[in-house]
Amino acid sequence: MNTAAHLTDPGLSWLPHRVAHSSRFDDTYFSRDGGLAEKRHVFLGGCGLPNGWGTAPHYTICELGFGTGLNFLSTWDSWRRSKPFGARLHYLAVEGFPLSHDDIIESVAAWPELRQVGPALVRGYPHPQPGLHRIFLDKGQVTLTLMFGDAAAMLTEAEAQVDAWFLDGFAPDRNPDMWSAAVMTQIARLSKPNARLATYSVAGVVREGLSAVGFDVQRTEGFGQKREMLRATFHPQDSVQTHHAPAAAPLLAPWFAHPPAARLRHGRAAVIGAGIAGANAAYALKRRGWQVTIVDRAADIADGASGNAVGVLMPRLTAAPNFDGRFYAAAWRFALDQLEDLADAGQPLMRDRCGVLFLATDDAERERQGAIAENNVLPEPLLFRVSAKEASDLSGVTLPYDALYFPQGGWISPRHVCKALLADSDVVLSANVAGLRRGAGTWDVLGNGGETIVNADIVVFAVAGGTAAFSETRWLPVQARRGQITFVKPGERSRRLHSVLVYGGYMTPAHRGSHCLGATFDWIDDPAAAQSVEDADHDRNLADLASHLPDLDLGDVVDGRAALRCVLPDHLPAAGALPDDGAYLRDFAELRHGHPWARYPQASYQPGLYVLSGLGSRGLVSAPLAAEILACHIAGDPWPVERDIVNALHPGRFLVRDLKRLKV
Repeated sequence: MNTAAHLTDPGLSWLPHRVAHSSRFDDTYFSRDGGLAEKRHVFLGGCGLPNGWGTAPHYTICELGFGTGLNFLSTWDSWRRSKPFGARLHYLAVEGFPLSHDDIIESVAAWPELRQVGPALVRGYPHPQPGLHRIFLDKGQVTLTLMFGDAAAMLTEAEAQVDAWFLDGFAPDRNPDMWSAAVMTQIARLSKPNARLATYSVAGVVREGLSAVGFDVQRTEGFGQKREMLRATFHPQDSVQTHHAPAAAPLLAPWFAHPPAARLRHGRAAVIGAGIAGANAAYALKRRGWQVTIVDRAADIADGASGNAVGVLMPRLTAAPNFDGRFYAAAWRFALDQLEDLADAGQPLMRDRCGVLFLATDDAERERQGAIAENNVLPEPLLFRVSAKEASDLSGVTLPYDALYFPQGGWISPRHVCKALLADSDVVLSANVAGLRRGAGTWDVLGNGGETIVNADIVVFAVAGGTAAFSETRWLPVQARRGQITFVKPGERSRRLHSVLVYGGYMTPAHRGSHCLGATFDWIDDPAAAQSVEDADHDRNLADLASHLPDLDLGDVVDGRAALRCVLPDHLPAAGALPDDGAYLRDFAELRHGHPWARYPQASYQPGLYVLSGLGSRGLVSAPLAAEILACHIAGDPWPVERDIVNALHPGRFLVRDLKRLKV
């Protein structure tokens, strides 16, 4: 799906008595008789809430027409007063014409009754950009996923099991696309049996559309001057029996079928690996109430590539809206939000938010950067295209190149990030994992002597280069790359630098008496020798800088560090349940002959085993979102990005690729 499109402003204005109005649709966002009271009557009352969530450990609501956020805020306000202990609320909201951040500030200010929840929405609300945006609220107990774009397209890309629907778009005669048969079909696809639905509209197209896909629709008392509204309950067998409409076509290929969700409110997880992948996996699971134990053979957290003193924070963007670029654009937004959450929690992050300038060092790069800016890969508050003069002013040194500027970028200490993520986890260090043993529905993580290091319901492999050491994961085509960074003393001109410069390599502002230059990225023959620092690689880092920025004087080399980074052939991470590779090769063997989906069974997975690997050199940015995708697989939560991106990270993609290419 192409999300590199521009969203249309709805034209918010305010009528008397603080009634929000859209000039684009010439319609109001809520009743003139009282917006908050209307939302509570039509949508909460219409779906039987708060009684409807009862004692459920998870409850999922999807709204069509997020608008001013009033439905969400009224729901959250009710949830926090009546939620079951330890329960989590998932709230998905589709909006094709999102308000700006300033408009949301003004809208929230109109409802002082919601002052306990409103400011948090203001703080988390993203600058509008097509696609999915996940926001954690109330210490992770409330998850808001905003889906900005056409309703049918967004719902088609979503994966969730919805308990209740709020249909609150503009009226069908003003915005017919939101009430189309295609939208109704996707509502049915995503609904749990007996899902509840409410809407203010009693238009015939709405009643007939819902009935056709399996909803039992009833008119009931409306709010204010509107005499009637609709309530509905999903009974999918009704549409099958009456043949009103065909079911939604399957949207997941069998090899990407859902793994069984753990569905444990307080499960026990073992994560093998205490680097940036393992730390993020642990954090995503802890946010869901899991007990997590990290096991690593090293003597300290983040002892591998994640142990570099400096890591550059910037996204990896592409001009075309491919999987790679879309994933990293979404990952950038998610990573920035997570860092803010860690900082708000008082975790010590060694970070310099000094901005990153990605220099256009030749014509091809200048053209590529122009396409990135034009295609709205990131909205302007997160990305600016600047001239050489502007880049020079931003950086403090004279630069001869135009650039892309990432104001929220900079550098950070990966080890500090890992320790912050693992602050509340049990960590077992200096423990080499020799293998796993399956017991009565759980896994024993075994040491060299066969002893049990930890027993857990699930195990996550986050071992980077150690992936090949385990029988369960050795089929993954993880490749090692050696990287070396160089620390040099600043010169008279370079000490004025106060932004990170990226030119193929990178250079940070001076910190504690040195710049960091990096990084090499090489194939290696001997992984055992990979961590030895080579003078020749210092020379390469210095030569790379000099070839692009010869006027930046530098002092002597003072230090360096080398480590392995692990990549996969398509340069995307692997995040998800571990396929049973033998079953894949058997069940999907006919892929060699191009047989269609219907010929195959659903994918088989190794029970309770998951992987997060192949982060490469951008793990600081990619790991948080990849770990969130992983945790959603484990917990059965709504997915945080579009389905095709989740599929692009599926570990089984390599088995399927090799079958199609006749390699196995």
